[in-house]
Formats: sequence, structure tokens, C-alpha cells
Amino acid sequence: MLGAGAVGTVSALKFVQEAMLEQLIIADAVSARASLLADRLNDPRVSAIGLNAGDRASVARAIRETGSTIVLNAALPVTNLQVMRACLDAGCDYIDLASGGTDADGVPKLEDQFALDGEFRAAGRLALLGMGADPGTTNVYAAYAAKHLLDTVTEIRVRDGDNSVCQGHDGFVAAFSPWVFIDECLCKAVSWRDGRYQLEEPLTGFEPFEFPELGTLNCYYVDHEESKTLPRFFPNARVVDFKLCMDDVTVETLRVMKRLGLSGKDRVQVGDVSIAPRDLVVSLLPQPKDLAGRMRGKTCVGTLVRGFKNGEPRAYYIYNVSDHETAYAELGVQATAYQTGIPPVIAARLIEQGVWGGPGVMSPEQFNPDPFLELIAREGMPWHIRDETARTGVPRVPRLSRPETAAA
Repeated sequence: MLGAGAVGTVSALKFVQEAMLEQLIIADAVSARASLLADRLNDPRVSAIGLNAGDRASVARAIRETGSTIVLNAALPVTNLQVMRACLDAGCDYIDLASGGTDADGVPKLEDQFALDGEFRAAGRLALLGMGADPGTTNVYAAYAAKHLLDTVTEIRVRDGDNSVCQGHDGFVAAFSPWVFIDECLCKAVSWRDGRYQLEEPLTGFEPFEFPELGTLNCYYVDHEESKTLPRFFPNARVVDFKLCMDDVTVETLRVMKRLGLSGKDRVQVGDVSIAPRDLVVSLLPQPKDLAGRMRGKTCVGTLVRGFKNGEPRAYYIYNVSDHETAYAELGVQATAYQTGIPPVIAARLIEQGVWGGPGVMSPEQFNPDPFLELIAREGMPWHIRDETARTGVPRVPRLSRPETAAA
């Protein structure tokens, strides 16, 4: 497992509960962080090493030396391609949690990862992309709706809500990697409409959405993997998009960051030192792993799917609600990390058992959703279905007057 941050901590805690686990190697660029997590687990099957996830040769060597059969990349998405290639070099299956955005910044994107499909097929190995909460569980929800609830899927809308507050911190906070959060919110968001990928301007698409147990929260377009993968496998879907709830303080902070250039990734000279503005901003924010025990409230991640059943229009919101205090009581973590760290452990189990398998580069919606959803409900993430057929609160998105088409 590459990355011993908040999400990696959850995955590690769940991995050691697996009876089939032979060994877990926790790797992090900061070796002390990996060692601290390994010490916390106190399990003879667990060990820790210092390892840069972006160093292909070193990752491949570690895979070979430890005999690892699956790599979970819980490091930043910028490392995805190097880790995937290391898995090809060493003969190993691969799972990650997220991909890069849409800006022309040199960061590997989802399309770059899918381009390795032929190589993974030739090697007889599986690369499973985006297997966290969203993307990940949200994709599986869409597959479940298509298999059990609808004959034809016409719309898929992922909605992510959070009503939590952080004790001891007033203002902007990110419950997952602040660097990735800023990236997703401030780059143009991909959506799918009437057979084309389109780009939405950052922090647009304002929509109040009623979340189960959380109430009505304001949501905005955010760039996310679901809008890119789901249209590949649901050809009848006219609309696929992703929106994240954000309070007014968060939205205004992001807008100010963009206006002032504080979200920039290129280094600038400040006196005798050079620094990337975003790195400075991130260094001033609480780290997700440090939010555990300080968060109060709940987070809801779900997929609203519309379509037809027996010729009649139907709609369902499939979701999970996790409570920060409950997650902390069980694993000593906050709920967003909890929701993200459990799904890849379930996927690893299904891959090891041969229930899910390749070869090739694949997305979660391509697999049978039933065994995954059965297992994840047992692991602390019960999921529910809300019938949305009679609701009118989520409007259909009209065509843009001047659509900007994105490359598929």
C-alpha cells in the first residue's frame, strides 16, 4: 500500500482484519509515517518501508522483493502512471482511488491510464481505477441500478454532501487531500450531455440537493472521474455529471484563491526562496489525518440514476451516510477517509478471490455490483435506496448555449 495518510490508515486498519491477508507492506515517502502506522497495527503480517511512489524502478523492486500480488496506490494521483508501469514491470495487479483533472498541467489523466489497457491485457493483469467512495462506490451504485432497478439508464448524477464542522478550526477545510480538492474544484469540470463531453466553468451549476439525514445543501460542478467513465459503459445516458456540496465560505475562499493565483502549481520566487502558491496554501490547512476526532456531522455519497422500467420513468438515489463520530469511535478516523478507505479493501478481496478480474484497465462499473455491495454493507458502510420518481427537486440540465466540448 502506497501512502500512509488518512485514507491509507483506514485501508490498513481494514486490511489487517482480512483473514486471507498474508502480508501488508505500508510504503510512504516519509518512512516515519509508514512506521507509525505499522506500529499502530501491531500485526506480525505488517511491515513498513520508505518509498517514493513516483519512482517506478523503486516501486517495481519493492513489489518483487516482497512478493506483493496487489498494489493499492493511496498516494497522490500524479504518481498513478509510474505505479501502474511498476506493476507491469513486476507482475502485479493495481488499484487506485482517483486520477488527475482536466488542466493542461502535465499531470497524468484518466485517459493516460486507460491507454495502458493493452499492456495490462498482454500481461494478464488488472488495473482497477478510481476505487474509493467517489469515484468507486458511486460507480458500483450506477451498475446496481442498471442491473436491478432500470431497463434503460438515461441520467446519472453523482451528489456528494457533507454537513460537518471542524472543532478548533474556523473556515476552509478539506476532508481529503487539500491539494487534490483545490485541483478538482478549480479546474473545468467534465460533464456528459447528449453524446458529448463538455467542460463546465469552475464553481458553477449551483443546485440545492436534499441529502438523506443531512438536509438540503448547495452543490456545484466539480471535476470527477465518474463523468468520464460512466458514459463509456452506459451508452443511453444523456446526462452524466458530478456535484459536490460546498458552503459559502468554501466557495468564496476558492474563488479568491483563483483570483489571486494562490491555487497555482508553478513555483514563484519569494525573496530567496521559490515556492508553488498551492503548496503554501496546503501547508497552512489542517491535514485530513489530523481532522480525526475534531469533526462533527455526517457525509453522504450517492448516485441518482434516472431511466425507464417497463416503459415507465423511474429514478433512484443510492447512497451511504457515514457519521464522523461513529467512524472515529470505530477506527479513530474521520468519515470521509472512512468512506474512501474501505472500498479498495473490498475490491482487493474480490480480486484475490477471482470474483472480480481482468485483464486490462477497468473501472468499477464494469464489474458485477452485487458481491461488492454485499460485503461493504458488512464492513460499516450500509447503503440505501431512496425512490426519487415522484421528486422534482433535481432539474434536468438544459443544453449550454455555447457548449465547450472536451476531448473524450
